[in-house]
Amino acid sequence: MAGILLFHRTDLQRYRPRACDIPIALWCFVPILSATSHWQTLPAAVSGACYQTIAWGIPWLLGRIYFSTAESLLLFAKACVAAGLCYIPVCAIELFTGPQLYALLYGYQPYRWIGAERYLGYRPVGLLEDGNQLGIWMAASTLIAVALAVHQLAPRIFGIPTAWIAAGLATTTLLCQSAGSIVLLVALLPLTLFQPRSVLRAMVALIVFGVVAFALLRMSDRVSLRYLAQHNAFLHFIADGLRVVGRHSLIWRLARDEGHMAVALKTPLLGSGEWNWWRNGDTRPWSLWMLIFGMYGITGLAAFASLLFLPVMRASWSPPGGIGPRATQLRLAVAALVLMVACDNLLNSVMILPYLLAMGGMASRIPGHLSTLQIRPKSKGEPQIST
Repeated sequence: MAGILLFHRTDLQRYRPRACDIPIALWCFVPILSATSHWQTLPAAVSGACYQTIAWGIPWLLGRIYFSTAESLLLFAKACVAAGLCYIPVCAIELFTGPQLYALLYGYQPYRWIGAERYLGYRPVGLLEDGNQLGIWMAASTLIAVALAVHQLAPRIFGIPTAWIAAGLATTTLLCQSAGSIVLLVALLPLTLFQPRSVLRAMVALIVFGVVAFALLRMSDRVSLRYLAQHNAFLHFIADGLRVVGRHSLIWRLARDEGHMAVALKTPLLGSGEWNWWRNGDTRPWSLWMLIFGMYGITGLAAFASLLFLPVMRASWSPPGGIGPRATQLRLAVAALVLMVACDNLLNSVMILPYLLAMGGMASRIPGHLSTLQIRPKSKGEPQIST
């Protein structure tokens, strides 16, 4: 923001707030709304609003200004792939040595050995919080790399064929041994491969509905998944299978959320306004959706869901006019990345904030002011991206 204010103020002056900015505005302001029912939390609410404006609002604003065109989204996609590519050697080393890099550079990291031991060596962490976050990071890079290779949006990155990079990233994602990220990668790959818009729209609608329905079902406290796992034959079979292979984390995470549901439901509309609203329990809930519900209530949950799904729905149903089919496919691939994070947040509490750049860019139906570039097949002697 300092760089924009010093050198590119005209870009900021051209920005105009639109209806698509309502979710991020509500998300940044919801701590203050929550404090209206708990005035003792007002100092923390002001701090929370400032934090969410800086950490969430500014990346969204930068996305709205700079990442709404085909050219800029392609640059974002290449950056995601490059970030994953740079992490391959880190993952390869920590697969054999365990999560060491963070401790070597910075010292103590409280989560690095939690769930580190796997079937093959260790689960890497790198410079992130835990192996689940790194798994999603690598799976998302793989997802984008496959889309770039299949649709020939970027034949090479760093001079390496994108198809080779996609294969390397996919292999690394498997070696990270984060089951959730692997399942999400397989489930969302069709969004980067299929062509018929009707099929893709149906898939997006089904995923969005599934995420929202799962979150609301959990928040209602009407159904106990632990109870179902014990008494439903099919779910009991799945739970036993997870225990046999040593994967207890799914049931454990669901149990953490259910253990705090009664506390969260005491203030369902605007939440408690406190980040540690769960402090009287044995440990914090594991789902970001649950943490938001307890802190900001259904109001904060609605803002968060709108923030995630508005860009996805815009990319699927109403992309900016005048863009070609391959640029639309690029938007769908980035939308699949957002869906991956949304699904992961049902069981984990990590949001990869740089993705807000693309989310802000895709939220508006009006292309950004930098250009109205379209991606079309490359002809001999022509650049791949042209007007």
